[in-house]
Amino acid sequence: MTPSTGQRLLRDEDPALLQGLTPFTADINDDRLVGAAHVAFVRSPYAHARIESIDVADVAQHPGFVAVFCAADLGGLASTHLGSAIPEAGRSPLLATDVVQFVGQPVVAVLANTAAQAVDAAESVIVEYQPLTPVLTIDDALEVSAIEQTRFTTGATPAAFEDSDVRVRLRHWNPRQSPVPIEARSVAAHFGGNDLIVWSGTQRPHGFRDALTDILGLEPECIRVVAPGVGGGFGGKVSRTAEEFVVPAAAFLLRRPVRWNETRSEYFLTATQGRGERVDVEIAGGSDGRMTAISVDLVKDGGAFPLVGVVLGEAFGQHHASGCYDIAHVEFSAISVLTHRPPTSAFRGAGRAGVIAAIERTVDRFAHEVGMDPADVRRRNLIRSDQMPYSTSSGAVYDEADYPGDLETAIGRAGYDDLRAEQRKRRQDGSERLLGIGIASYLQMTNGGGGEEAAVRIETDGTATVVTGTTSQGHGHATTWAQIAGDVLGMDPSTITVIEGDTNAIATGVGAVGSRSLQTAGLAVHNSSAAVLNRARSLAADRLEAAEVDIIVGTGGLTVRGTPSILVSWKELAADGLGSERELSCGEYYDAGDRNTFPSGCHIAVVEVDIETGRVWLRRLIGVDDAGVRVNPMIVEGQIHGGMASGAAQALGEEMAYDAEGNPITANFADYAIGSIDLFPLFELGVSETATSMNSLGFKGVGESGTIGATPAVHNAVIDAVSHLGVLHMELPCTPRRVWEALESVRSPDADR
Repeated sequence: MTPSTGQRLLRDEDPALLQGLTPFTADINDDRLVGAAHVAFVRSPYAHARIESIDVADVAQHPGFVAVFCAADLGGLASTHLGSAIPEAGRSPLLATDVVQFVGQPVVAVLANTAAQAVDAAESVIVEYQPLTPVLTIDDALEVSAIEQTRFTTGATPAAFEDSDVRVRLRHWNPRQSPVPIEARSVAAHFGGNDLIVWSGTQRPHGFRDALTDILGLEPECIRVVAPGVGGGFGGKVSRTAEEFVVPAAAFLLRRPVRWNETRSEYFLTATQGRGERVDVEIAGGSDGRMTAISVDLVKDGGAFPLVGVVLGEAFGQHHASGCYDIAHVEFSAISVLTHRPPTSAFRGAGRAGVIAAIERTVDRFAHEVGMDPADVRRRNLIRSDQMPYSTSSGAVYDEADYPGDLETAIGRAGYDDLRAEQRKRRQDGSERLLGIGIASYLQMTNGGGGEEAAVRIETDGTATVVTGTTSQGHGHATTWAQIAGDVLGMDPSTITVIEGDTNAIATGVGAVGSRSLQTAGLAVHNSSAAVLNRARSLAADRLEAAEVDIIVGTGGLTVRGTPSILVSWKELAADGLGSERELSCGEYYDAGDRNTFPSGCHIAVVEVDIETGRVWLRRLIGVDDAGVRVNPMIVEGQIHGGMASGAAQALGEEMAYDAEGNPITANFADYAIGSIDLFPLFELGVSETATSMNSLGFKGVGESGTIGATPAVHNAVIDAVSHLGVLHMELPCTPRRVWEALESVRSPDADR
């Protein structure tokens, strides 16, 4: 099978990615895009302002000019929103109408023959604004724009707090973080006849197609969305943004191909961000270290327009309200608000990372209050393996895992007792470089969001093709899907081609979100392969004149049990079934329903902190992660490595920050402290593999595990290093300045500074 242009044909994916051979959206060279117009956007310089006038009189005089669009020219088209929970006023216009809601919001789209000409022409557009007061803080937003609320209380009674020996309350800020993929947003579109094809670095091609049907009024079968090599997503390419809709809308209206390749500056200014959460946690318990009650209050900054970020607290956060701990009384609330900042969407660990980070930070604070080692408090409270499956107060069911066992494995690998001894020695010696050890026990709900479809067919040359509705941004899907199919069919994975990221290749697909692909598409690939094998057994039984029950998988085909010398090849079987009801092509849809899995683990971080400068060195990061049955251990470890890097980077530097007027002050890589290779030690991984009963193959998920575990481990380690000096908490990220200021706040007034 020869896929049409832009469709992803994946094989030997790692070398292609490492050598830069995988085409990203900007690399697409398709005949249908010859002569494409390029888009440049005129963007708001204000976080909140009224548009007084837009003057585009001079734009047509520029060389290469093609068209100019304001909101009215697009017929008032609005992007889709999230349903009844979101007010109609929350719908995002493709181009700003009368009011702009964040710095960088697109106001005018200018098209020209080249990208440079479009930028030049856009500079001649004059927009007059009347500045308005922006709403930038969660506290201010709570007064005017709470749009989603979830609250529950279960277990005993509020007396669980009042009657306890120890109560600890901690406010945790989970700052905004940028996904910063290798390729920023990029879209190309062609409309010919009645059909629209869109190339986009999206994590959800089918979702993008469905949104376009709403916006343009075309039938789904008239729209094809292709996701080439996505160039990293991390959740930032889940929600579709206004600019990504303008490109196909312009192609539709102009009947001309259109392209837009975002600059990195534009990305930092306007792309969706993750996190942006305030989490208040209160833990009550006894002086013996037993935790008896917990309360979690989450407020989510949804940004200017509500995307998926505003529902993550309800969808995920509530099911993590007690973390990995056996706590009888649990309270949880989640509220989302709108502010005049870019919208928040998903980011690695979305809806779970902030809650788990806040809980783990508060557990350490609880340990400090009762005078116990943080490891001992966790030992006393973690849910035991013999309690699994464990039904939580929020209605979730934690599947099989060994939280205490993972803690002990991590402690053993870290040499925990020796680290504590070294820490005491440095403190006694008056060292200026102190040692900190941080622990985080985590879990994360995966698999929400529906099922996935897969199709498997044997080609006439005896190879196989697997097609799914998922997408890959470095997840290793090509290897994994080929390995699953190969295990069933007895084929070498190198003879199996994987195609995904194309709405024309398969009817449905949720895409790559929520660490769910293996548990949905992986099961669908397995079941489709099994269905193909059953058909092949029938064909082989006829050819070999044997009973179907005696037909087994051999090397390169099927054979008869006990007589391996008698074999019919896959090529022969494909020919036998061609055009009949036994054709070797089967599709299956797998949906786990509400049988979510909860990958889990324990991370331990070791840091050094210079008390004179506030500088932090991450010396060790140990991870013991339970992802269930591992199809390909190397891919699993790669996912954990990437997640740990992301989580550690958030703890030590990454933060999207804004000034009092709503202008971003971390708008490039000089200011946004993305984690670089010199920040990280070699990660130390231990293996924990507990098969889940939530699906027949024991798969859990892993894509976000490293991030969720690493952030609180590193955060706890930094504070642990200086807690004896009186620093009991500091906000993320733990930059040198923030650490130094925390130390300054507890030094004696007469200290020699």
